[in-house]
Amino acid sequence: MPRSAPAEPIRWCLVVPVKRLGHAKSRLMGPEVSASLRERLALAFATDAVCAALTAAHVAAVLAVTDDPTAAAVLGGLGATVVPDEPDDGLNAAFAFGARVARSKLGNDVGVAAAAADLPALRGAELDIALARIVGDKRYFIADAHDIGTTMLFAPPGVELDPRFGGPSRAAHAASGALEVPGADISSLRRDVDTAADLADALRLGVGPATAAVWGERSRGV
Repeated sequence: MPRSAPAEPIRWCLVVPVKRLGHAKSRLMGPEVSASLRERLALAFATDAVCAALTAAHVAAVLAVTDDPTAAAVLGGLGATVVPDEPDDGLNAAFAFGARVARSKLGNDVGVAAAAADLPALRGAELDIALARIVGDKRYFIADAHDIGTTMLFAPPGVELDPRFGGPSRAAHAASGALEVPGADISSLRRDVDTAADLADALRLGVGPATAAVWGERSRGV
């Protein structure tokens, strides 16, 4: 009996909403983090996440959803497709809108990976590991390092994204039927940055060059 041909790997589009930089990363504010530095860090986080995602073998495209002109110019220059946040109704609406745009541009056979923009330690190789663990027609998610929130949500072709980010979203995504991607070898996908303690953890894990440069300038008083 002839063997069946192996299934074609899924092509994925990473959808990354980016807030207007003036409103991003408000919890990083403090005596050592000025408003200007906070904005530069927010852009650096998104830059490093997008750059790393574009190196992943299974990622066909990155779609940034943003109304910020600086973020749009920078991320577009990296190779991301940039679209305005037409719903302008929060994170989940931006993710759902980005998923629709991704499939309208790339076809209904594309998988949609919704990703937080604040993943400066993201590694393309670890993203490929996670994507390889997604099988069947179920949604999958990656919990954050605190095991409370969600950093990524994956919808294979033909599956609606149905994002439920915000607050205790790990439980919300699990309750919606999504499965958690296992593995201690994808830690860079779990380390989002909201607070100074999160940033310290990301720096120890190893951030991308944009974040490293901005943080290095800060330490030199630039």
